[in-house]
Amino acid sequence: MLTDLRKKIDENTKIIDFAISKYFANRLGVKDTKTIDALGINGNLTFTQKVNIFCDILPLTKIDEAKLKVYTKVNNEIVLNNDILTYDQYFSNLNCYHPFLFNTYLEENDVLSIKEKLTFAIHQLIDDVVRLTDEYIKKPQVYYNKNVGITLPE
Repeated sequence: MLTDLRKKIDENTKIIDFAISKYFANRLGVKDTKTIDALGINGNLTFTQKVNIFCDILPLTKIDEAKLKVYTKVNNEIVLNNDILTYDQYFSNLNCYHPFLFNTYLEENDVLSIKEKLTFAIHQLIDDVVRLTDEYIKKPQVYYNKNVGITLPE
């Protein structure tokens, strides 16, 4: 179960990372997404840094921004902590994001254990963040010109 979850997170993180890098490259007028990665410390802009910048420059709703930021935390913990779903004290941590996931993605109590609920909610979050990233990237940017009013980019 955890191996499948890790694999899905890894695959979708690559998709989201590439989409955000491509978006930044287009906004900066460069053709290669590697240029975006080079903007980070030691030539490496991390996934978390990209998501934070993405959240800062786009007019995201608070819930969409929270989903993106929780996704980065889930990604980091799944990558860095091998025992996320077996570590019992993890669930008692006050800074834990599982209440957000449960409140956002669980409507029924069909799933019995906390591990199963968390796994289900993370799968829902992954799908939601991939969709949201694509949706926000495809939205036309609105620019304001005081002489003309609101205009769309050309």
